[in-house]
Amino acid sequence: MTTQTNTLLKTEQEYLTSIDAQPLDNWSKTARQHVLERMISNISPDDGERGAVLASPSRTNPNYYYHWVRDAARTMSEIAKLNGLDHRNFKDKYYDMMIDYVEFTKINQTTPTVSNSLGEPKFYVTGQAFNGPWGRPQNDGPAQRALTITRWANILLKNGEKEYVTGTLYDSKEPSFSIIKADLDFVANHWQDPCFDLWEEVDGTHFYTRMLQRTALREGADLANILNDPGAADYYNRQASLIESAMDDFWSEEKSHYLTTLNRVGGLDYKASNLDVATTLGICQALSDSHPFINPHEDKVLATAYALHQAFDPLYSINALETTTSGDPIAPGIGRYPEDKYAGSAPLGQGNPWFLCTASLSSICYKAAALFTEQKNIEINKYNIGQLALAVKLVDTDCKLETGECFSSRTKTFKTIIAGLKALGDAYLRRIQIHAGEETSLSEQFSRYDGFMTSAEHLTWSYVSVAIAIDLRNALKI
Repeated sequence: MTTQTNTLLKTEQEYLTSIDAQPLDNWSKTARQHVLERMISNISPDDGERGAVLASPSRTNPNYYYHWVRDAARTMSEIAKLNGLDHRNFKDKYYDMMIDYVEFTKINQTTPTVSNSLGEPKFYVTGQAFNGPWGRPQNDGPAQRALTITRWANILLKNGEKEYVTGTLYDSKEPSFSIIKADLDFVANHWQDPCFDLWEEVDGTHFYTRMLQRTALREGADLANILNDPGAADYYNRQASLIESAMDDFWSEEKSHYLTTLNRVGGLDYKASNLDVATTLGICQALSDSHPFINPHEDKVLATAYALHQAFDPLYSINALETTTSGDPIAPGIGRYPEDKYAGSAPLGQGNPWFLCTASLSSICYKAAALFTEQKNIEINKYNIGQLALAVKLVDTDCKLETGECFSSRTKTFKTIIAGLKALGDAYLRRIQIHAGEETSLSEQFSRYDGFMTSAEHLTWSYVSVAIAIDLRNALKI
């Protein structure tokens, strides 16, 4: 177990309202390296096959010692990006890790499973199927996996590895047993099917899943065209267009946020708010430079981020801690959804804030700031005013926003909004900072009461999400 080094957050009588913390610029530099090291340590465990990715080394209370298709694909997406950085030494350790991951994926795709589909959610690290009761299928998995390996295939093509791409990853055959095409065909043919959500709790139609499916199909179609498979490309694009047309159904004008699930057919039935950080996670994880869609700076995304902030701020006692001793703001810890009862082990009780959930709102803020900067204007309306006012308040309490106002990049208010979004992203990241353990060790959750880490230790997805948030912060040109 890891030792948590932050100051005790809960006194005998009351919660602290401030805490000592290293400046975020300094912390983020060392944290970025630490989370990469932690991430890599969960890849190819000694008692498993090469290419397996542990969700967590935790084996009891809870047991996460499995290869989840979704979590693994998110992790290897980060590894693929690292492989593409050094063209002089392309076949580096990250290349080898991706090769191993592809080989393990072959095992996953061809192993008989209970769901009898590519939507099987998890496997033992030996590659054997997990046949116990579970929420299956989970059809975001093959979409995320296809997207990760598609992007790596593009890196491979730029480095003269076409033979490997066409021989192993995408063979243009029908039916196909190549890694990417098999997943894309599954997504294209089954995106309308109900499935379990990313939390493995609700069976229905999910915002998160649809976002991943749509981006996988769009970028997969581009790869199909490059590899002379125009028929498949056309089919993938047509299905992606249908998904895009259906995404408006998730917006609730009454609730002023995106709903996480439609048409529930099974699973948990107590998520009355239908407000879930899965929406912001889906938006962040489906980001596409080549095919932008429902981006973080868009009005309804900001409205959803604001709804999440407002829901979780009063929910957890730990959120009474609002500043560092130097006066830097600390945003609320963010959980999965307000009605959450999962605390990492049975019996069900009260849910906690999660590192990956908190990181997703940080990422939304940073990316929104970047996209507004590119757009060079901001129009204030009834959807985005809540989140933008929340951000602005952190840097200029005298700046008041009103609906109908429009600000160009030359105005002081525009610059204040951009600075505010960065400050709000920092405030969420600072929340992660103060609850992290030694050398940025991250569990799945931190307690809503005392702020100490709980549930599965060294959760790989926590590390991935914090790495992405820090990268988005570093990419900001302000």
